[in-house]
Amino acid sequence: MRAFGLSPVVPALLIGVVVGADPKPAAIAFEDVTAKAGLKGPLAGLMGHGGAWGDFDGDGNPDLFAGGFCDRPNAEYVPAAGPVAAVLLRNRGDGTFEHIKDTPAAHFGRTSGAVFADLDNDGKPELYVANNAKAKAGKLGEPQSGAGTKKSLLLKNFNGKFEDVSRECGACPDALLTARNVMPFDYDSDGLLDLLVIEDKFTAKPRTALFRNEGTLKFRDATKAAGLPENVFGLGAAVADLNDDGRPDLFVPHSNRLFLSTNDGTFREAVELNPVFAWKPLHGEDWPCGAHFADLNRDGRLDLVLSIHCTKARNRVFINDGLKAGIPQLRDVTDAVGLGDAVPVRCPHVEVQDFDNDGAPDIYMSAAVLTDGKVTPLVYRNAGVKDGLPQFVPNFDVKTANAYYPAGPSADYDGDGRLDLFLVNWFANNHSRLLRNVSPERKWLDVRVTGKTTNRDGIGSKVSIFAAGKLGKPEALLGYQEIATGYGYASGQLPVSHFGLGDTASVDLRVVLPGGNGTIEKLGVKANQVLRVSE
Repeated sequence: MRAFGLSPVVPALLIGVVVGADPKPAAIAFEDVTAKAGLKGPLAGLMGHGGAWGDFDGDGNPDLFAGGFCDRPNAEYVPAAGPVAAVLLRNRGDGTFEHIKDTPAAHFGRTSGAVFADLDNDGKPELYVANNAKAKAGKLGEPQSGAGTKKSLLLKNFNGKFEDVSRECGACPDALLTARNVMPFDYDSDGLLDLLVIEDKFTAKPRTALFRNEGTLKFRDATKAAGLPENVFGLGAAVADLNDDGRPDLFVPHSNRLFLSTNDGTFREAVELNPVFAWKPLHGEDWPCGAHFADLNRDGRLDLVLSIHCTKARNRVFINDGLKAGIPQLRDVTDAVGLGDAVPVRCPHVEVQDFDNDGAPDIYMSAAVLTDGKVTPLVYRNAGVKDGLPQFVPNFDVKTANAYYPAGPSADYDGDGRLDLFLVNWFANNHSRLLRNVSPERKWLDVRVTGKTTNRDGIGSKVSIFAAGKLGKPEALLGYQEIATGYGYASGQLPVSHFGLGDTASVDLRVVLPGGNGTIEKLGVKANQVLRVSE
């Protein structure tokens, strides 16, 4: 069964030709606006590793957080004189950003991931920062020694200003050391966003922790009670309802383990798929890293893209053939869809987004070509569907990739309907970059869901768009997404579904609320708007 409850047969996808390709494809293009946006100074010298978008001041403009590793010798932060604290940047709405310095977000740590999410349902997103702490302080003095042992942070949003509630919240325990990715989702359908914090394997007893939200920003470790093993290590994460039971399932890269929700509110490992996800590393630093669930061929089922942290990145694509005995039948189609060539630099982060707004989702990896100071991120453009499989074409010869960025979340920061990129830089003598999407303008639609009995961010909502006048007809499906944030690696996105529409002026919309809390349908929704759907 499809995620939106329709027959899985889509006749148009079964013929042996490419379907849905843009007859006049145009290059996906970005303009580096880092200096113009006022970001080059605040980000100079940042050994960045985590980045997140979120509207923390509630003015409708996406703001930024970026953090990195602050425990290295001073010389590694050139052009800065030493470690650079994490930065909070307010979007002024005129294309520039203000550096907010008086905030607990501006800390020295080993930030390896971050996400904004409304954890107390008051309409203002909190900021969770995953710090990859060491057990003991180093020998470099301050701020390096303190940065090395800095634990993860939860910052409560008080009308656009943050207050540190880390120590009393229960979601940042001292025992949680090598935190990486963090994902908010409501695993128990109580209307409060819980937190999944991924811990890497580079500690004595690695574990991935699930913190249950009990209200008023108090969390309880529910890992064992939820049926998750204590030995699950990883880097990134992806969460979505794959088994179509109305509750989220989760995939943890590096461990490469999929956990499916059950009818008693716990998770069970989909051991049937372990052979599909089995990974034979080339060497000790060949790690599956980022993951994203997305409908690549627009058949109403969520597929999986996996990015690899290796200097020979063998990124993977798994197509979803539907459910069999409650198990999603994921199949490796990497070669067949055009991602078979290994990338000669690390590809930590991955997102599936429609960057050219032609109606077909593209695959972006945080690898790049860096030439004479100009960066071109790696985007595999969706060229349509052949024999039921999407076909992707990279925007440059992947063998020429010579740079990468640990984190690189997307967002439409300037409100023009095209998704931009924030690339978080790790290396000395380079810098983090804001890339504005300047691809040819096409029609688009953003969908945001506001929950009441469900979580206010609408995370877990299933959003489907159809050709106008054909709501619910499988052959008229134009796109399907599940609202999420924190997917990929070390990155936080806005809780929004972005659809490119090509030349389509209006669509019909269906939103299935998380936890079985109902369905919302709208007919004749006009293109080129941010549609806010309330429960």
